[in-house]
Amino acid sequence: MHRVSQRKDTKMVSNSIMSDSSDYTEARSILGKDFISADQIATARGLTYTEDQLIVLGKSLPEKAMLASLSTAGMFLTAGPPMSMSILDIRALNTDYFYSKGPDKGDSGWYDEASENFSHNDKIETLIWIALRKEPVENSLNKTWSDQQLLVADPMIVPNVAEATWGLTTYKAVHDIYLLDKLYVRTSSLGSISYGVSVGGSGNGGLSVGHSWGNRQVPHLGVLAAQKFRVLNH
Repeated sequence: MHRVSQRKDTKMVSNSIMSDSSDYTEARSILGKDFISADQIATARGLTYTEDQLIVLGKSLPEKAMLASLSTAGMFLTAGPPMSMSILDIRALNTDYFYSKGPDKGDSGWYDEASENFSHNDKIETLIWIALRKEPVENSLNKTWSDQQLLVADPMIVPNVAEATWGLTTYKAVHDIYLLDKLYVRTSSLGSISYGVSVGGSGNGGLSVGHSWGNRQVPHLGVLAAQKFRVLNH
């Protein structure tokens, strides 16, 4: 059973808003709603950041040129969670954002099985800024996994499933918008039968998590790209 603390603390949220006004003006002017700060996450997802975490995040944004580059690339930038989280932890925040709601709701997904190590071990780090594309990488639909990987060049990476679902469900929580409502993207996570894990199809009752396509070409299956910016001294 995966339970995540969602205690709201007025002092913490207030500190976060103060940090937002002093540190995030430039990011908001460049990215608009595609910039999601910790205070927005605290409000929308019921998570609590400490004052020290807020200060570190506020001082660790990518520089202006990088923010502009992310905007041009069709990416959104979000703060990571206040603690490292797996896909199961992320689902526990709000099961409505997922097609399979989990065993507590009598609706287990295939990735709830104990044999699916990725759902427990692949995590999004605490205290990180992560940018993700809002759509599959250009020209990545209907290509094999081998070919799709060639389209994601350094400093971009293919995110793991926790990183992908954190970003996609955070965008939904803050803006009430499902990205990838009809398309799917491969992540770097591997299921127990060594098939890559994909996410998408959000418009059909919540984010779906799949693993059955192997290396095949699928018309509605692309690849996701991300860029991570780790903060210092935490």
